[in-house]
Amino acid sequence: MRDVQPDEGPAEQVREALLGMGREGDFGRLGKASQWLARWQRRYPPRIENATLAIFAGAHGISGGSDVSLSSDDSTMSKVGALRDGKAPLSAIAAQVGANIRVFELAIEQPTADFTDGAAMSEKECAATIAYGFEALEGQPDVLGLGVIGAGIGTAAAAVACALYGGTADYWVRPGPLAPRNVSGSRTDVVNAALARHRGHLDDPLEALRCVGGRELAACVGAILAARIQSVPVVLDGFATTIAAGIVHAINPAAVSHVMSGHVTKRPAHQAALDRLDMAPLLPLEFNTGGGMGSTAAIGLLKTACAPFLGQPQSG
Repeated sequence: MRDVQPDEGPAEQVREALLGMGREGDFGRLGKASQWLARWQRRYPPRIENATLAIFAGAHGISGGSDVSLSSDDSTMSKVGALRDGKAPLSAIAAQVGANIRVFELAIEQPTADFTDGAAMSEKECAATIAYGFEALEGQPDVLGLGVIGAGIGTAAAAVACALYGGTADYWVRPGPLAPRNVSGSRTDVVNAALARHRGHLDDPLEALRCVGGRELAACVGAILAARIQSVPVVLDGFATTIAAGIVHAINPAAVSHVMSGHVTKRPAHQAALDRLDMAPLLPLEFNTGGGMGSTAAIGLLKTACAPFLGQPQSG
């Protein structure tokens, strides 16, 4: 991957402008966020005029034969339809913050293989899905929010987390407070079975993605890589998008400095994943899940972070 470095000049302009408005630190995380935006947008003042929210919708073979999900593929299709029709709650939130939703349906009618029996994806499928994620950058957004929907996504992300960071399956499965105990137990059993099945093949982060991940994670990886090449800031959503960033981070820790965590959910494993990336969420919104809600809300907050610079002479 071609490494693109941030531009510290605009970030320093933001810092100097903020100092002219008050004391060091008066703007807290909003001040840091505006510097981050200016650094990666490579312009002063930072501004959000063309925000994209990319929602990747996937399906997993593990969700069909075991009690690992509170959702279903039919529910995923309904959510996709509601988003495309502009009738989902997320549609209203995105409209409020001025973000354009793009929904990428990743062959929901053909779930990935059951990764307790074999690899979730072939090498060709995994590579093609990563490349497909590049399409989230069409339209040249000036900030990209990520979100995923689909049954089994959290279980796949937990399996990848085990491969990346070690630890027990139940540690990374840890769901939010609404998940029934039997569902958590089933998810833990599935992750343990997957780790046993692929033992010896999970040291490489991309191989871990292929073996125990899913198309939505692969597409998020592609979007993060493409955004890096194009110097577009990326806002993460929940646990799964954070694990996607973790895959890129495992390849090159410096390759996710253009990525920010929009929020943290009530899922304890989400905070644990952020800790591994040394990322602090913009807000502890305490949603039960992701689905794009947190990254969309964060885009609105990032617009607020840009507000003090409205009317300033533009460069870049």
